[in-house]
Amino acid sequence: MSNPLLVGVDLHRKTNTVCLMDGQGREVAPRFTVENNRPGTEAFIHQVARRVVAGDFDAIHIAAEATGWFWWHFFQTLDQDPFLNQWPLALYPFNPRLTAHFKKTYVDLDHSDPLDAFVAADRLRLGRDLPAPFHYEELYLPVRLLTRYRFHLVHNLAKEKAYCLAFLYLKISEYTRKDKRPFSSVFGAASRAVLQEFASIEEIAAIPFDELVEFIDCKGKRRFPDPAENARKLLQVARDSYHLPEALTRPINLILGMSLKHISFLERQEKRLASAIAERMELIPHTLDTIPGFGPVFSGGIIAEIAGVERFDYNQAKVAKYAGLKWRKHRSADFEADETRLTRTGNRYLRYYLCEAANQVRMRDPEYAAYYDRKFHEVRKHQHKRAIVLTARKLVRLVVRLLTTNQPYRPRRR
Repeated sequence: MSNPLLVGVDLHRKTNTVCLMDGQGREVAPRFTVENNRPGTEAFIHQVARRVVAGDFDAIHIAAEATGWFWWHFFQTLDQDPFLNQWPLALYPFNPRLTAHFKKTYVDLDHSDPLDAFVAADRLRLGRDLPAPFHYEELYLPVRLLTRYRFHLVHNLAKEKAYCLAFLYLKISEYTRKDKRPFSSVFGAASRAVLQEFASIEEIAAIPFDELVEFIDCKGKRRFPDPAENARKLLQVARDSYHLPEALTRPINLILGMSLKHISFLERQEKRLASAIAERMELIPHTLDTIPGFGPVFSGGIIAEIAGVERFDYNQAKVAKYAGLKWRKHRSADFEADETRLTRTGNRYLRYYLCEAANQVRMRDPEYAAYYDRKFHEVRKHQHKRAIVLTARKLVRLVVRLLTTNQPYRPRRR
């Protein structure tokens, strides 16, 4: 039987508070605090090693909440430390929800750093449903940092576009109506030029038609099949939109101009990130980019989060659960619920990249297109979201198979 020393750590920016416990839940030393830096971590290592020898323990298990990045340097230092690695070492970065839910099992427990360290150690002692142990992943971590920052950037871009559209309604209320839209993309080059160079709908309506056609054709880089039709739609939008009070014209134009510049900046940053991800992905051998719709970004986002299918015993169900693509069953006696909810408790980055990739694959691969279409028409509510998530779940099986066999994707023969 293994006899590990259980170590719970409550991490903060400046200090780490530590609780040392044996397998029976007895604390083997008074709780102590060290600084969250190199000297403090060295003191922590010597204290833990001394207790391992004194208590005749044969392994070390350490758990701490993965709050921000405050835990990472601490865990990475422990993982690489040769002195501590004389014994079998397991480092568990806890999701804060794990300890928060476990803490509710206690009756009237106060909130303090020493108590939180005790709760982490006690949850570690329970042992069930622990996260995968931490190891420094030199191959995957750089890509993971880039793809997670892209996730952050893309969501900021979507948020900024939504904010911009709200003010665009004030300037030209009919501009974004699907049945009247003068341009296929509100944020295309020609559309941005119209929004930034005309102060009001009155200015649009006042310009001679031929000049407006030439303006649109020029700003659209001569790519519009019929710029006159775009001009006619734009004039119709100008005639049908509400008039904006003159006092609001300058503030609205300033806000729209700044918002459009911010959107352009974020789009350029996204392209730079895509190039950086593609460069890093050249170091990771894989065949995911043989799937229609996959590229370095989707491949990197998925591979970096999975970090090796061997971690999941090459089991696609475990990967799907890790991504949160699992539906909870609801049964009681003879009752079984018809509707079940997605757990959404897994890795949100992996779930995001799987869903985004599934959306691209279903537009390019007949098998996935048929599956998406079938799931889309099974229900009346949330059709697209439900079908995409189910398609992503189907995609997990393919991803795990290709990462396991390292074979290229071959469509099924009909």
